[in-house]
Amino acid sequence: MAVEFDVLGSVEARVDGRIVDLGHARQRCVLAVLLVDANRVVSVDQLVERVWADRPPQRARNTLYGYLSRLRQALAIAEGADIVRRSGGYVLDVEATAVDLHRFGDGVAQARAAALNEQDEQAAALFGQALGLWRGDAFAGLDTPWIHALRDAVDQERVAAELDHTDVRLRCGHHIGLLAEL
Repeated sequence: MAVEFDVLGSVEARVDGRIVDLGHARQRCVLAVLLVDANRVVSVDQLVERVWADRPPQRARNTLYGYLSRLRQALAIAEGADIVRRSGGYVLDVEATAVDLHRFGDGVAQARAAALNEQDEQAAALFGQALGLWRGDAFAGLDTPWIHALRDAVDQERVAAELDHTDVRLRCGHHIGLLAEL
């Protein structure tokens, strides 16, 4: 069963189009941390810092292990998405294209490459696809200092992509469509 993860809006997982119950906000925050660093080891200390900052619960590691266990259970029905313990921490093994944040970054990079090669129509389409992944504020409903900083950085990337998209569309002569948006 194919899995897709969304963080460009609220943090969600879908298996064959059906939303998976990921639990409460802190548990979704653990998943968000792993999704941002998909296929890379995130240490337990980093997870605790990113999820609780300077206010971890008394037994933060035990709480974290419980969250990871419940996330594993929730994702057990999905193929190609496993939370794995590795030396030094945890990894979410998943195709990068399953995470909307990574699809956005790849799409914007492809669009910019097309624009540099003066393939403006293709660039406009690629920017449009990448920007179409957004469903609201990134990581909506999550509230930690790390998430706030990440949300700001990702939002700056979105704004830069919107500006590049506008420039490409102007070069393509799509002025009338832009007037309504601007």
